[in-house]
Parts: sequence; structure tokens; C-alpha cells
Amino acid sequence: MSALRHPHLRKILLALALAVIIGGGAGWVYRINQISPAQWQSDAIVLVLPDELSDANRLYSNAWLDGAAEEGIRLQTITASEFSRRGLQGERPFAGVILPDTIHRQISTAFVNQISRFVENGGALMLVGDAGVLDENGYYTEPASRFSKLAGTEYAMYGALHDKISFNPTISGSPQIMQALEIPPGRWIKNGELAVLSGYGEDTLRYPALRTAATYAGTLRMQAEGDTVIAGEHDVGQGRVLFVNLPLGYLKLRTDGILMHGFLHYFANRIMGQPQLSAAPDAIGGLILNWHCDAKICIPAMDQLIKAGVFRRGPFSIHVTAGPDQRTFGDGLGVDLNHNPAFQARLQTLLAQGNEIGSHGGWIHDWFGKNLAAGNAEKMTTYLEQNADAVNQLIGRPQTEYSAPTGNQPVWVTDWLDDQDVLAYYFTGNIGQGPTHTYRDGRRDKHIWSFPVQTYGHISTIEEAYMEHVPESEISNWLTSLVQFTEDTGQIRLIYFHPPGAVLYPDAINRLMLAADAAGKSGRFRWRTMTDLARFMNRREQTAWNISGDRHAVVVDAGNAVSLQQQSWLFPVALYAKPRILAGNARVEQRGENWTVIAGDSKQLRISTPLIKEALH
Repeated sequence: MSALRHPHLRKILLALALAVIIGGGAGWVYRINQISPAQWQSDAIVLVLPDELSDANRLYSNAWLDGAAEEGIRLQTITASEFSRRGLQGERPFAGVILPDTIHRQISTAFVNQISRFVENGGALMLVGDAGVLDENGYYTEPASRFSKLAGTEYAMYGALHDKISFNPTISGSPQIMQALEIPPGRWIKNGELAVLSGYGEDTLRYPALRTAATYAGTLRMQAEGDTVIAGEHDVGQGRVLFVNLPLGYLKLRTDGILMHGFLHYFANRIMGQPQLSAAPDAIGGLILNWHCDAKICIPAMDQLIKAGVFRRGPFSIHVTAGPDQRTFGDGLGVDLNHNPAFQARLQTLLAQGNEIGSHGGWIHDWFGKNLAAGNAEKMTTYLEQNADAVNQLIGRPQTEYSAPTGNQPVWVTDWLDDQDVLAYYFTGNIGQGPTHTYRDGRRDKHIWSFPVQTYGHISTIEEAYMEHVPESEISNWLTSLVQFTEDTGQIRLIYFHPPGAVLYPDAINRLMLAADAAGKSGRFRWRTMTDLARFMNRREQTAWNISGDRHAVVVDAGNAVSLQQQSWLFPVALYAKPRILAGNARVEQRGENWTVIAGDSKQLRISTPLIKEALH
């Protein structure tokens, strides 16, 4: 058997990097491990890393940990050597293992065998992208990856395919798997019976993947053209493998993190049935509606929306470009906030009703968005300051929200906002996600939360839909489907409008509001502002929690030095009997597929959740 050296892989990955675009069935039955029913629900999930990790690769590790924390999943890191030492006597100290893409390509055959034994003896494995495609000497193995049996299909077939080992296909699955991955409608577009991933500016995105054999041993969840397996799950021995043929870590570091987040959630929740810390206050989903007012024509449109009762529905996040001009200096097309008492009064009324007022960039919308660049902070900061000063004077305190004109936000602007204690900004990367700490240019935002916009295929705003002659009924259906999505998943997402665009499709806005009204009355939906949710997310980050268990129950212990108020834990009804509160202040409700434990104003909480042993995959 011959082998091939990995410099070829570097060339392939470089080609993939250039090609990356930045910007199943209807039901599941949870599986409990047949050896020890409590282990999958209580034992740790570990991200297995190489023994030697460069600073650059450590960023990948941190991105996985951040993604898990934002999804409310417990994840810890461990080196391959430490993992091997922990299993020398045949014990299984972990419930699940994740082998990440990009940073763990080179794995010894002995470790491959150990991972295989771990799964066969009852462990759960998430096998990602190119993990382990090279042996300890940096060679491909023939005829395919040594993990092919665990993956359920042959892949990384370099000997047969050479530079065609990988390609950049469109990705599709069923609408049900998109929902299970918490990918909202609009981030995928229906194509016949399939849902195809899309993104801002592109109706169909292409993602780097390794070619696979046409056959698959398990349940296919996502696929690409040419019968390539993109994601699937199957039993191996007494364990289970989720194979994800995508570079999830690579994508997250390049502002496309929704797939990492989605598969982390799927692995921990759908496959392993682990408790999850909700990403929403009181575990109630909802939408943030971010209004951008960037020119004088915004004012009569906003008046029309106020008269129609739209702004009574909020609270909403309203962002203003405050200068006297819009497109260029001296055009007089801006709102001129400092010298417009009538508009000031409107905004102050909206503020008093609970809406949040923030900045939409720097003083002159179009000019600022067009001319802002990575290297001109000294020139452009003054316009950010002018806009912030006008907003701060209006609201009587420092602003806490921001949105970038034309979506143009160099990293230095994010740092400036963070230094000004701004809590949140809207973002045109990480499309489809909820609030997140964004990774860009090899670094993570320090404290500030980004709120990715939602899209309908390649468009995001109503005026874009109008200009492309998208029927109003389509936009209505998309907006109401987002309400339904947040109801069903308990997730938070952001949509944004310009008032002059919104009045072009009044029926779509009305149907959105009516759908939100109905969902709100049922207690399953709330409008949020970026500020309120960012403050909640900051409190959530300070919440420490762990799980312990035996063969009969799982116990969650949680604490927060200030308060656990509104923090909520989810337990699949299919796996757990009704949770009991052993200590602290909380209430228990059944919501859909989950028991929901909502914490009250206490600093410590202890929850016991008996297992239903008969729930087998």
C-alpha cells in the first residue's frame, strides 16, 4: 500500500479557502446508550485536540468552546495523549467525542483504533471534515480515510482522486433537518422537496467538502450533488457516529458559524439527549426588529408606521444616522437630528414606550459606508463620535446599540464600539445565527455581541425584494415563518427594515405583527431589543453549571454570583421524567419536546431529572 504526503492537502485547502463564500426525516427518537443509560446524558463531551497546538490553531479550539457555550452545551478540551491515557483500562470516561476539522488532520493509526473502540463500546462521536485524514507520518492512507467505517462511507480517497479529492458543492437537506439544526427559513430555500443552503447575495452557497462514495451506511441528513454525503448518523457497535463532511471550525472563523452551532446542538441534544442552557430569557424565543433610519425620507414613512400601530407592538431597536446629509456632504437629505425638534419628539416618545435608540453609523450614511476602510480610523472616527453624541443627547445616556451603513464595519470600528461600552451591533456575517461573539481576522470580538441579520435567499430588506419584484406574499410567508421558527425552537433572531421600504409591503408587515401578536398571547414569543438581549447574554456567560448522574437520574447544579433569574434549562421529554427542584427558586413547564426549568431570583439551583430508561433509538 502506497501513501501520499500531505503538502497536496495544503494546496487543496488553499483552493477551498478561496472558494468559501463568506457572507432527514420529520421526527427523531432520542437514543440512550445501551450499556449505561445515564452516561450520554451526564458525562462530558470532549473536543480532542492534537498534543501540539500552535497559537493559530488554538483559535480554532476557542471557537469550538465559544460555539458550545453560546449553544448552552458543556464542552471541554483534551489532548489525544490524555484521551488515550484515560482509556487504558477499557473505561469510557466521556460520553461523546468531537474530532475537529483543520487542526486535527494528522492522527496515528493507534489513536484511530482507540476512537473506534470507544464508539463500539458505546460512545458517541462527531467526526468533522478532514479530521484524521493523514497518518502519524503525514501521509494519506489508501484506499480511503481510516475513519471511513465510522463515517459510514468511504472518503478522502486521494489515491483514486488526487486533486479531485474535494470540491465545492451546494448543500441540501430536508426542511426538517434544517429546523433540527436551528437554521431558520430564508437561510435555506426550498428546491422541490429539498432545502438548499443560501446566504446574503447568493441564493445557493457552495461549501468545501471531501468527495465520498455513493453509498452510506446510516441515515442521511444532508447531501450534495454527485451522491456526496455531507452529514449523516449511524450506529457502530453500541455507539453512534455523526459524520459532518464540512470544515465547521474553518467556516466559523470566517464569519459563517451557523453550521458549527447547528451541528453542536444536534450532536448534544438530538443524538445524546443532554440538557441544554437556553439562549433566550425564560426560554421564550422571539425576534429583534432593527429599524434603520438613514435619511429624511425615513420620517414620513415612520409616521405612517406609527399611525398603523406598528410601533406599539415592540419593543424594537431603532438606529438613526443623525447628520444633515445622506449621500454626500451638503445634500441636505439627512434627518439633521440635532436641529429637528419634531423628529426628536417622535424618537423620545418611542424611547419612552420601551424601544431602544442607537446609531446607524457615522453621520452621513452613504458617504460613510462607502468610504470607511480598515486603514482610515483616524479620519473616520470623528463621524462615529458625532453620531453617537447626537444619539446620546437625545436619549440622555450613552448609546448601547449600533448598525453599520451598507454593512461595512472594519474591525477597528468594532473595537471603538467596545471601548465605548456599546453592547451590540447588527452584522452581515454569520447569517442566520443568533447573537454571537464574532471571529474575524484571526481574533474574537472582546465583549460586544454581534446580531447577524436574517435573509430570504440572497436578499434581506423589503426594498431589495421590491426592486427584484418578489411578490409581497412571499415576504409575508417568510416573515411569519420566522415567528414560527422562533416559537418552535426558543431561539432569538434579528430582522431589519428601513421604514421607506417597509411601507412598500404593508400587508407583509401587518401579517408579521399579527403572527407575533398571536404567538405572544400564547406565551411563546417576545419582541426583544439588542440591548436587553445582550445584557441577558452577559449574565448568561457568568452562569456556571455542571451535570452529574447515575443510572437513574441526572442532576444539574447551577450558580451565578448575581442571580440566575431568567436562565433556563431544557430536558427532552422523551428521555426525562418531570424535573424536580432540589434547591433554589425555579418553576418547571412542559413546552413541546422539552421540560423547561426557568430559574427565579436565586444564586444557586439544583435540579434532579429522572431518566426514562425505555427510550432507545
